[in-house]
Amino acid sequence: MDPLSVSALVTLLSKIFDGATGKVGEQLWDDLTSVVRRVFGRRSTSVEAAKRLGERPGDLDATRALAEALIADSARDPQGAAQIRHWVARAEHALAAEGSVTNTIDGSVTGNVVQARDIRGDITF
Repeated sequence: MDPLSVSALVTLLSKIFDGATGKVGEQLWDDLTSVVRRVFGRRSTSVEAAKRLGERPGDLDATRALAEALIADSARDPQGAAQIRHWVARAEHALAAEGSVTNTIDGSVTGNVVQARDIRGDITF
């Protein structure tokens, strides 16, 4: 999936504001707003949308509006699109590292053991 699709950006932005990312999410948000201002200019649609989302963190309509603005501004500015893609890659890496889990299972465990992350359904054996 292209990292600059509306749905991919909505998903990424939602993760940043879901409360589980803590300081990492705050830093990613600061980085994004800085990139957007620098790349697209202070009066771009993306800057205005980022400002609205900053005032209503996690609001789905504001999140979608920012994603759509980033797509529109990126379509007009290939260099800006490259900068946003770079931010997306860094953000995805940071969020993956933040949410990683390391477990050790010793030989005393009997039965089935599952180690997983982000399961969205049933697990059966």
